[in-house]
Amino acid sequence: MTDLWRGTTALITGASRGIGAAFARLLAERGVNLVLVARGAEALEQVATEARARGVTAVAMPLDLADPTAPSRLVEMLNAQTIVVDHLINNAGVGSHGEFQSVPAERHLPTIDVNIRAVTDLTARLLPGMIERRRGGVINIASTAAWQGLKWLPVYAASKAYVVNFSEGLWVTLRGTGVRCVCVSPGPVDTPFFDANDLTSRPPKWLMQSAETVAARGLRAYERDDCHTITFLPFRLGAWGTRLAPRALAARLGAFYAVRAR
Repeated sequence: MTDLWRGTTALITGASRGIGAAFARLLAERGVNLVLVARGAEALEQVATEARARGVTAVAMPLDLADPTAPSRLVEMLNAQTIVVDHLINNAGVGSHGEFQSVPAERHLPTIDVNIRAVTDLTARLLPGMIERRRGGVINIASTAAWQGLKWLPVYAASKAYVVNFSEGLWVTLRGTGVRCVCVSPGPVDTPFFDANDLTSRPPKWLMQSAETVAARGLRAYERDDCHTITFLPFRLGAWGTRLAPRALAARLGAFYAVRAR
């Protein structure tokens, strides 16, 4: 185990299932203590129990990051328990499904609160301490949806574009500080995200990765101090392609893919 992980604590949002739970398992195997955050207390405690069985400390903190006050309350809880966070994994994400005009505003806004506001707020509160200690960093989970506007997930795609640009700006800013930031952009992942966000259709199995694969490749990129990783080759090529294509064409291709997936 490298010095990057030894004696450290990681905070993982969206840790009760999917990619977040996979990060928890892999970090527990590395001996990293955990703070686990998600809405579902019962599922969160199960992930924490599994981590403790691997010999690490795991604290479950059930919170809904769609509540704008949640990040500040979370940091207050950390301070009350004198927990120092070395690695922040901004994994929690939501996305309302449907054409923008057909979805009421109250369903769009939680996507912004979780995917943008909470990511920014938690990073702003925890990153200065990492820089002061010259240790640790941030892993932000974006999506290949960030690379073009998506007809059926317009706010989600836009929120992940923010995460990509925010992460790249942080990566540059942190050069020479001893602290790192990597953005992880998976394609479709075989997780409960589809059910939780009322996505009634899924891409074919061959187009989806496992949560464990995404988490493992994300940690590898973090250990290398990469700026960004797109974890699945077909979607890496597609993301690169959208940078070469006219924006209108990229949006039309995204809409075509969504219809095919449906």
